[in-house]
Amino acid sequence: MSLLSNLLGGTEEVTKGSEVSGAILSVDVGSVYTRAILLDVVDGMYRFVARGEAPTTDIPPWNNVLEGVGRAVRDITTATGRQILDDEGELIIPESAAFLGVSCFTATASAGKPVRAVLVGLMPDVSLSSGKRAAESSYLLLTDTFSLADRRSPEQQIEALMRARPDLILIVGGTDGGAVQSIRKQIDTIAMACDLMERDRRPTILYAGNRDLHGEIETRLVDDVGVNFIAADNVRPTLESEQLNSAQTYLAALYHRQKLHSGGFADMGSWSKGGIYPTAHSFSRAVHILSELDEQDILGIDLGSASTTVAACLKGTNYLNVMGSLGMGHGARGLLASKPKIESLTRWLTYEPDSADDVLDYVWNKWLFPQIVPATKNSLEMEMAMAREIIRNAALSARSGWRGVQPRGPLPAFDTILLTGSTLAQPPHYGWSALVVLDALLPLGITRIVADPYGLAAALGGVAPFSPRAVVQVLDTGAFVDLGTVISVSGRARRGDVVIRGKLKPVGANQAEVFEVQYGSIVRLPLEYGVQAELSLQTHHVDIDVGGRRRSHKFKVAGGELGVILDARGRPWRFPRDAEQRHEMNREWQRSMTQEELE
Repeated sequence: MSLLSNLLGGTEEVTKGSEVSGAILSVDVGSVYTRAILLDVVDGMYRFVARGEAPTTDIPPWNNVLEGVGRAVRDITTATGRQILDDEGELIIPESAAFLGVSCFTATASAGKPVRAVLVGLMPDVSLSSGKRAAESSYLLLTDTFSLADRRSPEQQIEALMRARPDLILIVGGTDGGAVQSIRKQIDTIAMACDLMERDRRPTILYAGNRDLHGEIETRLVDDVGVNFIAADNVRPTLESEQLNSAQTYLAALYHRQKLHSGGFADMGSWSKGGIYPTAHSFSRAVHILSELDEQDILGIDLGSASTTVAACLKGTNYLNVMGSLGMGHGARGLLASKPKIESLTRWLTYEPDSADDVLDYVWNKWLFPQIVPATKNSLEMEMAMAREIIRNAALSARSGWRGVQPRGPLPAFDTILLTGSTLAQPPHYGWSALVVLDALLPLGITRIVADPYGLAAALGGVAPFSPRAVVQVLDTGAFVDLGTVISVSGRARRGDVVIRGKLKPVGANQAEVFEVQYGSIVRLPLEYGVQAELSLQTHHVDIDVGGRRRSHKFKVAGGELGVILDARGRPWRFPRDAEQRHEMNREWQRSMTQEELE
């Protein structure tokens, strides 16, 4: 347990030996649905026991998230017989008897209005880029940015700040011990703008710049202007180093504070010791825990309605990016933000839409009615085409901040990709989830794809500070669904040429299955869930990027929901210009992954 305690930075609840024991309830308030998760001790170990789900009720006619929370929790009561809420709808905590109440409650949220923020920094390519990455760790809406490259006069900047009406001003800039004069000028502008605002409308100031100015800036903004001031560690202490953890932690806490002014969030926050934290923050923590426990590089994708979260643990460094205007429902119009290219969506279809308006209509309908689900095969294809483009754009944006990674080209080698969000984790067939991820991310080498159909990732991230034991034991008992191991090749060959010959021998089997794979195809090898096997491959004209250019490979693999997947389409690959050829390729890939005959 010491490993997980260290991961959490010596959280007070863990270090004092007061780890929670007993039933744990975790609630996540999403922009469309509210989900409740119950963890409890069964036969001496924590298990995932039950879940409940209800529409989120932060909109009229309810305007109170507790209505949706109550419905989701009552689903758990119906399933388990445990009474969790009293007659007035209040949480029963702590447990007072068997099957009465819970010992711990955690809450995360992504619903509601984002925090309006203005970013102030010095150099666009240095401090501002770090500030943007820090801001992308939470549900912020950046309404304006100020830097030394800003051509507006101080008067125009003051007017812009007042017009933006921010909830938060994030100030970055200056290395520790570096120049201070430019920052002082920006602080003067901010102080004058805040002084002109109504007192109850003045924003919180989060300062994450040159630490030598902490005291001076606090005096200027708190004593002279009367704003709420928070000092975090410098996001760019030197030109070569970046430290975002402190600023990201304060941004998560500010999110909780802002939620207290929304209907029902204050009551729900009072049930939890930790308050309400961003879903993305807890999801990232879960990815970090998985990475450390498995000693792997892990990429997490949370494809939500209003936003998409990319959490990565790569070579010991953690990254978190929230694309607040890119999602499958409320954020669908993010796909159409600038000169929409309809072809980016239609290239994934097995049919030709009657007109471009049909595609646009589907996207706009998802924005207006995010709760709708595909009712036909064509609409399912459109849904998955949207998912591909959202994930592709989100990953491109996120990887720009990953150290040592080129902004374009092959994705870094991740051992595991974790998928959550109903589109990816609760599809009609898990073959769709794997196909969408392979198309959008084009992973290389050997990758395990894992789905989170019950929304446990964010729940476990929220529970971790209070009960590391619960997190480890729930993970050990199978919190996620393993879709299978994917082997992806790079290089090019003629379509139809045999580029892989191999054998798959399950442990204990007398004979190995012999197979061939043609270039341009995706093949699923049957292997029962959890069964170990030896996979031997011989490649021709293509490579498997696992270090060195070998033509013969042997791997130990385990079966998943989809068995073992061989992606022999090469990297990079391009669609043919001919529309019918493109449609036929999509049909082949869909048949291979879902093993369903297309109409």
